[in-house]
Amino acid sequence: MKKLNSFEELGSLIPDGSKTKKSFDIGNSFSKQNLEAHYSVKGRAGVPVIIIKGFKNMSTEQLKTLSKTIKRKIGAGGSIKNNELFFQGDNRNKIIAILESQGHIVKRVGG
Repeated sequence: MKKLNSFEELGSLIPDGSKTKKSFDIGNSFSKQNLEAHYSVKGRAGVPVIIIKGFKNMSTEQLKTLSKTIKRKIGAGGSIKNNELFFQGDNRNKIIAILESQGHIVKRVGG
């Protein structure tokens, strides 16, 4: 077998049906939402967690993309459970600023 050096040559190994790229535009993929940013340390040994609640009519893929974007911008970990976003650490002000820049209305709750 011939050695493949360039990306074009490597692309020949992928079947044609799977070459489509998915792109998500965070700003326009969903409508404005009324969200709540909860501060919680309950049941977490005193470690602060920010919980974003209130997402409606959003697919799991949209939530994953939004979560990934926020995690990169704040430099912290997080997860998704029951249509709620969880972020480690007390970065609520940064998270609220990111969500508001995308057109969401965010209310601070707790803490």
